[in-house]
Amino acid sequence: MHARRSTRTVAALLVGSFALSCAKDDTGSSTKDAGTGDECTVVVAPEEEIPAPPIHTPRWAFEPWISKDISDGADTYAFVQGFKDRDIPVGVVVIDSPWETHYNTFVPNEARYPQFAKMVADMHGQDVRVVLWMTQMVNNWYLDGEVGGDFMPGAAPNFEPGQACGFFVNEGRIFTWWKGSGAALDFFHPSARAWWHEQQNALLDMGVNGWKLDFAESYVRADPVQTYEGDKSHQAYSEAYYRDFYAYGAHRKGGTEEFVTMVRPWDESYDFDGRFHARPEHAPVAWVGDQRRDWYGLSDALDHIFRSAAAGYAVVGSDIGGYLDFDDKDVFGDRIAFDLEVFERWVALGAMTPFMQLHGRANVTPWDVPDCEGACADEVVALYRYWSKLHHEMVPFFYSLAQEAHASGRSMLFPQGEASSWPGDYRFLLGEAFLVAPILDATGVRDVELPAGPAFYDFWKPQDDAVPGGTTVASYVAAKGRIPLFIKQGAIVPLQVSDDVTGFGTAASEGALTVLVYPSSAPSTFRLHDEDDEVTTLGVRKVGTTIEVSLSRAVATTILRVRTDVAPVEVRVGALPVPLHESRDAFDVASSGWWADPENRCAWVKLGASASSLEVVLTP
Repeated sequence: MHARRSTRTVAALLVGSFALSCAKDDTGSSTKDAGTGDECTVVVAPEEEIPAPPIHTPRWAFEPWISKDISDGADTYAFVQGFKDRDIPVGVVVIDSPWETHYNTFVPNEARYPQFAKMVADMHGQDVRVVLWMTQMVNNWYLDGEVGGDFMPGAAPNFEPGQACGFFVNEGRIFTWWKGSGAALDFFHPSARAWWHEQQNALLDMGVNGWKLDFAESYVRADPVQTYEGDKSHQAYSEAYYRDFYAYGAHRKGGTEEFVTMVRPWDESYDFDGRFHARPEHAPVAWVGDQRRDWYGLSDALDHIFRSAAAGYAVVGSDIGGYLDFDDKDVFGDRIAFDLEVFERWVALGAMTPFMQLHGRANVTPWDVPDCEGACADEVVALYRYWSKLHHEMVPFFYSLAQEAHASGRSMLFPQGEASSWPGDYRFLLGEAFLVAPILDATGVRDVELPAGPAFYDFWKPQDDAVPGGTTVASYVAAKGRIPLFIKQGAIVPLQVSDDVTGFGTAASEGALTVLVYPSSAPSTFRLHDEDDEVTTLGVRKVGTTIEVSLSRAVATTILRVRTDVAPVEVRVGALPVPLHESRDAFDVASSGWWADPENRCAWVKLGASASSLEVVLTP
């Protein structure tokens, strides 16, 4: 059993004006719709299907995301500022429903979001992208039953034109969904596409960076679906919805560097059978959401993430802490109360998935969780800061893995074991570097089976020896707010570090590339998709006790943090020894050199930028 949407009531809303033109057929002749009797007299030139671009997830999409239901302009500014004031990184803010004059008009409601274009520009000025919630339904009746929502009687202003012009599937049949009732756009109709795209232009042109495409197409309860091109399977209609938004947004924005769509991959929730929604090649960001706020919901999210990753969706993640209201009921009818431990464990898991987003109908922030004030709130903020910083630091790693995954059609997250063994376990490899073992219940204890092959290091115990691959670490106790996390021998992890919160550098690391290196006797490489969009190849091998690290180039100052089981006495770059610094402070201010860190069993090496290849040798 999976999460189910709460009961919602629906009725109608209308604000603003609508002045787009339409035509019933491709000739532009005046026609009359058989269902409504309304005349469609104005032409929109039919539009050929725009090819979807090659799948690409821009670098900024790997920064932490934040989102709220039922917000407004002032609240959005305060929401973003709240994170920044607490030194928590934010890369994207999602403006969820309601934000329009009506679902789905593409026209911002100025009463709720005044000076919408200025808000988008102001967010960009803080290096925060803006993504808007959207679906493919056009309402003839609406009531927002959610507290704080809007009530605007009447049909959406684009409903009658679309109905008159035959731009909806199933001859304009009305379907009920959770935001009202209405008709569903026909993405197979050339003029309907042109009409729909024209409505998006103003927002795309003002700089909006993408769409959160919710799964309202599931409420088109017909299979096959009647379209301009004839009957299509419901799955084909669903895929056309996600493909069209992705293709047109990228087309209008001139590419995918400043545009994404956030879509459903596998979803099995509410009263719908499980299925994939967008195709993997049309899913730059794949989000599994609407889970309950409890251990059951956490496992439910992992189930959906694993199914999606196994099917080749590259960039996957969930709503951290779950989504459904605190007053929702479990399968026994009992109230689901907020559970701080579930939230904290889910934050850790969210940071170790490619897509990290805080979102939920109760609009929890790290500094305002229920029944947690004073020292408790400070602790939650510090924990969320740590995991968000780590996720932010890992952007070069995530982005590079995604580039390789998109090119190969594989994921970057690899579930361990057969699907039948996932429940109660849900271990996964992130790239070829991390083994992540989520905490799934209130004990905070679990067994962790390490994959066969190279040994692993405990992320939380850098002083410890490696644990052989194939070992089961029994009864692993995860400290509060942590999950079991291991790093594989041979791992190479590029980071962007700017402070000392995670321990992978200091403020002096800002602007440099930091690379975590865990040597193995077997050579390993990592293809870093660098800031200039060219590939830098990083390599490491261990020959006896000597460690050799190679870089095909160094675009910027590069700081290596190399795991050393035996402390080195000399470090060379090529044939030349580099100076040893006696302290971290001395290392930080130097332009090059190395520093021994025996407490963490590693050596730090700083290299200047170089267009040529570099060979670094650490000799004990």
